[in-house]
Amino acid sequence: MAENYQSVTNHFEPGDWVMVRPLGEIQKTLNPFKELKGCAFMEVMKQYCGTQQRVLKVMERFVDERDYKVKKTRGVVLLEGVHCQGTPVFGRCDRSCLFFWREEWLERIELSA
Repeated sequence: MAENYQSVTNHFEPGDWVMVRPLGEIQKTLNPFKELKGCAFMEVMKQYCGTQQRVLKVMERFVDERDYKVKKTRGVVLLEGVHCQGTPVFGRCDRSCLFFWREEWLERIELSA
């Protein structure tokens, strides 16, 4: 079973700088399906572990294309310029979807000017 890494979310805002936690820390939060609270951590997201990113948007709702329904969500953010370009299973994809990032996988940082 996945560890409860962080019981309180960080409540990020657009423009906040974050560090994507190390892979080992993220893996501790995942269930056997490599998900945390229904949000998958995909193999291609590993390349961003340990990098500094900027929050683009805090997710509140999205269209789930599996059933074409609007779903509400909390604790999920989108990061600027962090797009999926495909997966090893499906190959290259030109859609450039933004990854869903659980707040538990991110740490707020302050960048010095």
